[in-house]
Amino acid sequence: MSELDMTDNGSVEQDLRSELEILNGKMEELDALISQTESRGKRSHSAVQPVAHAEGLWPVSSTEDVDKQQLKETISLLKATLNSTTDGILVLNNELRVVIYNTKFVSLWNIPQELDHSDAQRWFNAFTAPLMENSEHFINRIREQLAQTDEATRDILRFTDGRIFESRSHPQKIEGETVGRVWSFRDVTKQRQAQELVEYQATYDPLTDLPNRRLLLDRLNQTLARCRRHERIGALLFLDLDNFKTINDTLGHPIGDALLQQVARRLTECVRREDTAARLGGDEFVLLLAEEDSTIEDYTQHVDMAANKVLAALSQPYEVQGHRLYATTSIGVSLFPQEDETADDVLMQADTAMYRAKEAGRNTLRFFLPSMRKFSEDQLHIQNDLRQALERGELQILWQPKHDFSGNTLGAEALLRWKHPTRGLIMPSEFIPVAEDIGIITSLGNQVLEVSCKLLRKLADEYTEAGPIHLSVNISPQQFQQADFSMQVAHYLKESGANPSRLTLELTENMLVTNLDEVMAKMVDLKRLGVRFSIDDFGTGYSSLAYLKRLPLDEIKIDRSFVNDIIKDPETVSIVEAIITMASKLGLSVVAEGVENSREFDFLRKRGCHCFQGYMLCQPMTDDQFLEFISEGNINTARANSTQSVFEGF
Repeated sequence: MSELDMTDNGSVEQDLRSELEILNGKMEELDALISQTESRGKRSHSAVQPVAHAEGLWPVSSTEDVDKQQLKETISLLKATLNSTTDGILVLNNELRVVIYNTKFVSLWNIPQELDHSDAQRWFNAFTAPLMENSEHFINRIREQLAQTDEATRDILRFTDGRIFESRSHPQKIEGETVGRVWSFRDVTKQRQAQELVEYQATYDPLTDLPNRRLLLDRLNQTLARCRRHERIGALLFLDLDNFKTINDTLGHPIGDALLQQVARRLTECVRREDTAARLGGDEFVLLLAEEDSTIEDYTQHVDMAANKVLAALSQPYEVQGHRLYATTSIGVSLFPQEDETADDVLMQADTAMYRAKEAGRNTLRFFLPSMRKFSEDQLHIQNDLRQALERGELQILWQPKHDFSGNTLGAEALLRWKHPTRGLIMPSEFIPVAEDIGIITSLGNQVLEVSCKLLRKLADEYTEAGPIHLSVNISPQQFQQADFSMQVAHYLKESGANPSRLTLELTENMLVTNLDEVMAKMVDLKRLGVRFSIDDFGTGYSSLAYLKRLPLDEIKIDRSFVNDIIKDPETVSIVEAIITMASKLGLSVVAEGVENSREFDFLRKRGCHCFQGYMLCQPMTDDQFLEFISEGNINTARANSTQSVFEGF
């Protein structure tokens, strides 16, 4: 840091400029008075002209004589005026000798009494200059200011003890000739430190001391400009910690903040001095690698090595306040410049590539490709369309019946479909992840719950001949994690008057492996009401006998991937047989989903599966179709809808 922040732009604040001009004018008048006094003896009888413009501070002489008493009073008044100011004042002549100074200057600079106060050169060399961060620069600056006869200057002086002075300087002239210079000094340490703190807080992250988004974009813009000007290549790496939210929510924000600080230190150690490590916020970090004059192939290889170095460093365990933590990261890389992209474009491209890295399994990296832009645009469109679909009523609930081996309808599963005005029918696998990303999945889930409860009441009141029909509703992780989830379910049941024992909530295995005690508490609350629970897609997640034993479950659903492979894969046969046997031992019902032909149905029936669901059994139906289906006879209706029945012969 320089000891002088020089801003010699020829301007000073108007009030100080006025003060200096007045002071300079008074000193000219004082010089005139002294000159008149000295010539009095030589020209005792000559007329002495009154000093022009000598108003206010200086008495105007209308007589031909200026006596010594008046001169003493004037000098005394000058000294009193100088010593009453809050700024230190120093006047030097062109030979660096002291003309005048005030007591504030002495106290500010701590000038010892033993120094010759008339010899400014000795002041600077022996005492004043060593206080500065760069004494030689300081003395040269004084000489430059004396040489700049007509310019007003402003400087920031930095001392080795941390003090900061503001210095303003103005030329001293007598009859139009510059004879010296006037300096004023003010201690602005506190103000300057406060200003620097504000500037630092505006450009740096307070938690990690890394550059923030604002400073990153500024440096990225500069790098982009240099790359285009010198035909070089740069790279930006977008990092997102993979499981930070779990750590933060489980162990608390102080632990999370301490972990982020360690991540920041490791990132700083991974980069070169010319690179930039920044924090955007939350668990998102960015590395801006310095541009290079290289081929795209060589630079890509260099960036790949740097990114893998970061992956390795961040995947090492962290010791945080007695906890041993692991936090991998996903990295998206954008090379630039490609076309006429802005800094925001480069950041967005790296962000897009980062999400592709997460989709690829996390703890990995992906380079941005132009095709990803098209995918991101499509995702943005589907997000906007999905929000509007809620308002326009484009989302439709269909019902897929469940049957026993005799063809009797036992119940149905609620399936959500999106009838897009231009794209047609969109399946849940495409829009449910989007609903989770934009935070509307809970709202969707609650709507399905409410409709299901109302239909249960309608079935009980108007379709008693169909027997006890159960309805199943898929529950998303986000919906289940809501603190008031149990109360919401109880509310819909009470409001509709539905029988809780005929409502089945389908959960996935992955929802059960985290916070098992919290999961169990919610399930127990709802079991007291009579609600049933089913494990959906069993065998595809984190299957565990421990949670099967502890949780109040009623059934498990064999995933369609197993059902579709039982005819051709002996290993799948063993898995399915084991699932059915285990469920029987634990007292759980088994539902086979995705049954597509009679061979699959026959295999499952003979091995003890008693409930079946699939398109070959029956297609999903609207409310009216489902109600008509259960009232007119299941098998005949299925035949009328050109659906092959597998129940013939049983």
